[in-house]
Amino acid sequence: MPDHFLFTPGHEAYRARVREFARTELAPRSSEWDRAAVLPREALRLLGDHGLLGIVAPRSRGGEERDYVSLGIAIEEIAAADVSCAQIAWIQNTIGHFFPGWGEDTLRAVQRGEAAIALATSEEDAGSDVSAMKTTATLDGDEYVIDGSKIHVSLTPGASVLAVSCRMPAPDGRRAIGMLRVPADAPGVTIAPMEQMGARAHSLGAVRLDRVRVPCTATLGAQNEGKALMYARYNVSRCLSPLAALGAAGDVLRRTMDFARGKVVFGRPIAMNQSVSFPLVEHQAKVEAGRLLCYRALWMNDQGLDASTEAAMAKWFGIGAGIDAVKDCLPLWGANGYLKEFPIEQKLRDVLSLNFTGGTLNIMRVLLVRQLLGADFAGLRA
Repeated sequence: MPDHFLFTPGHEAYRARVREFARTELAPRSSEWDRAAVLPREALRLLGDHGLLGIVAPRSRGGEERDYVSLGIAIEEIAAADVSCAQIAWIQNTIGHFFPGWGEDTLRAVQRGEAAIALATSEEDAGSDVSAMKTTATLDGDEYVIDGSKIHVSLTPGASVLAVSCRMPAPDGRRAIGMLRVPADAPGVTIAPMEQMGARAHSLGAVRLDRVRVPCTATLGAQNEGKALMYARYNVSRCLSPLAALGAAGDVLRRTMDFARGKVVFGRPIAMNQSVSFPLVEHQAKVEAGRLLCYRALWMNDQGLDASTEAAMAKWFGIGAGIDAVKDCLPLWGANGYLKEFPIEQKLRDVLSLNFTGGTLNIMRVLLVRQLLGADFAGLRA
């Protein structure tokens, strides 16, 4: 087994293919989807038509059966064109992959862009601290009865089926965390949009579950396996969110460097001023460093290695580096950077949304303290 990561010629060819699609099909529609602020069915169809919603799914189920590094490449290139579409793509790829039990018909529809699935886990007092979860599923004959509320649910309104985390009866009499497949239109399900500043086209909502009944066969994964499934997904998804930030930042840096070479002030291009050129090259270096952290962690997942520490590092560093790059590029455009006519202000709003996906950056720091210094120093209760 190799002990290091390298892109293969196949990876580079795949990057070129996705980049061409994203620049020609997604980027021209990005501002339109941002203004509409609803889950864009057209984007789902485009992503499905190009195989970008089943990247790691097996070929026997209509997927492309690629590795996690390829998934990262796709997310980075899609985010350079539209961050919302990148979020849609990584959510559909990872929920379908890590949570067994959706059913083949549902997954094939998702991969074609004809349906969407969503992950409903966060609550008002239970985000990264899943032990504080209050949503319950009570056994009643051959059905579960679900009661509770979820917030910050991506792809809602819009998703047709939800993966709902809840406390369920366990064999030892306690309540463990499980995942249930819940149709979005099931009786007792109420969905309300949550208006957000950026990544508006990926749609964000609150879900209320009032005595919602689903059959016992609606369990995703083994009974009471929900927490383990969520954590396995984190090891990959925490590499994808920073790649989205870095993909968007890379696009903004490229545009800003072109602008700085051509914008003449006091008789010379502004790129000749070190107050302009130094930040640009420094941010480019940080973007490259963040990319390598992310791809190394994805490669470790491909090798079957525990990448929990590396994924937390990648997320903390990569998202911070991406946000800082876009934020510092915006004023170099002068007042134009603030105008909706130019893509910079939307990119800044969009990358800021990545602060909160799969745990905040402060939570990544806490996880790293626990993993590198020891649990006694992380400030978490036993």
